[in-house]
Amino acid sequence: MRWMKLAALLAGLLLLAAACAEESDPSAAVSGYLQAWVAGDEAQLVSLSCAAWEPQARIQSQSFMAAEATLEGLSCQRSGEDGDAALVTCEGTIVMDYNGEIREWELETYRAVQEGGDWRFCGEAG
Repeated sequence: MRWMKLAALLAGLLLLAAACAEESDPSAAVSGYLQAWVAGDEAQLVSLSCAAWEPQARIQSQSFMAAEATLEGLSCQRSGEDGDAALVTCEGTIVMDYNGEIREWELETYRAVQEGGDWRFCGEAG
């Protein structure tokens, strides 16, 4: 339980830093979203999501409730465009420990759109 509080605090600090990042950089929104996802922070996931992605963000907030999850080697940067969306490619891994069984997911390329003047996570690319 203690690690969850520490992870939530760290995620909050990282999200605050991301919010202070350059407005024209969608990678901050994507990085913040991934950090909030691993922390299970539904409020942050929704606030960093585009309107169309909000229902999925609520579902994803429950993804790691029964397991310990961490982000390793997170690094995201803008990699292109897809219509009105920016593509953000992230490197790193989500590592989940569920009762001693370790599972890993490589990060991929995500979409971000501007809504209300802010970049918002809007799902996986492709």
